Amino acid sequence: MATVDPDEARRLLERELQRSEYDGAHVTWWDRLSRGFFDWLGSLRPDGLGSPAFGRTLLVVAVVVLVAVVVIVVVARGLPRRRARLRADRVGGVLDDDDLRSAAEIAAAARTALGAGDWSAAVLEGYRALARGLGERDLVPDVPGATAQAIAGRAAVVFPDALHALHAAAATFDGTRYLGDEPDEHAARQVVETEQTVRAARPARTTTPAVPA
Repeated sequence: MATVDPDEARRLLERELQRSEYDGAHVTWWDRLSRGFFDWLGSLRPDGLGSPAFGRTLLVVAVVVLVAVVVIVVVARGLPRRRARLRADRVGGVLDDDDLRSAAEIAAAARTALGAGDWSAAVLEGYRALARGLGERDLVPDVPGATAQAIAGRAAVVFPDALHALHAAAATFDGTRYLGDEPDEHAARQVVETEQTVRAARPARTTTPAVPA
């Protein structure tokens, strides 16, 4: 029987293993990944998976994952409230410092915007006309930086029948100017009609000051 030197034997073996019958025996990426993972687990201590060190490590990992989940949930639930607070903080005055138009001029601009279908402009100009008109009639002092809700609250003292309409118009103004809301025709007409109603109404006699002390 002829002898085969080691190099020739290795070549014959490699050639044999390259045949299709042995494809299922090749090491796959999953084999390497799982072997590496279990090698890492076994390296935690010489006695591997059954060691107390492994149990403690697994407990620490579980705690870290649980804390991470809690943090994610808290942050996710808290962000809408934080955004709402930030939006509320951006609410400013109704009239710009350089807006010197009369109430009649602003009201005309509101009606023009309403007729053109520009609901946002109609809302903004309508409420500005309301605020400027109250100041011109000395019913609500023209306080610099007064917010829409503050003006509505002061106007309701002398126009109690319009209380709900005033606060609704103020909310629409704030939503349009500061929160990016897109008012519809109904909301725009409500603001413009509230300005017209207040302008035509006779203020009530009251001993309550328009601006609380």
